[in-house]
Amino acid sequence: MNSVDNDNDDLVSVVGYGTFLTKGLWKNKKNVEPCLVKDHVRILPEGNWYPFVLEKKGASFWALKFSISKEELKQLDYYEGVDAGLYKRVLITVILKNGKKASAYIYVPTEKTIKTWGLDPLIDPHDQWKEELKKNPELIKEFPELIS
Repeated sequence: MNSVDNDNDDLVSVVGYGTFLTKGLWKNKKNVEPCLVKDHVRILPEGNWYPFVLEKKGASFWALKFSISKEELKQLDYYEGVDAGLYKRVLITVILKNGKKASAYIYVPTEKTIKTWGLDPLIDPHDQWKEELKKNPELIKEFPELIS
């Protein structure tokens, strides 16, 4: 399983879980669909304006999988600070709403970022980012899973 979209070899799948959703990055993209990110937790540190995702066995949350061009992927790497060592792009398997599995890239903090910010899966046991998602009625109307 790879992240290349089967319909178009020039497209790759990406998971949006934070500002990719609230800033509407998913709009006008191909193959937009809800996905369950397993064995990861989304946390919003107090006072922060964007969430992080950390590995946590048994945890899961809903996000959106969508397809972008390889050029757009390079732009996202820049936006996420990959070259600066803030985030890294990793390939994970997600569960789609229809139960099928798919591979997609997700941005997670590097070990340096985790240490610098003192990030821990227990910081946000209730996924406070859902409250930010609720401020986007168009998003929630189309993808109610995101706040379940």
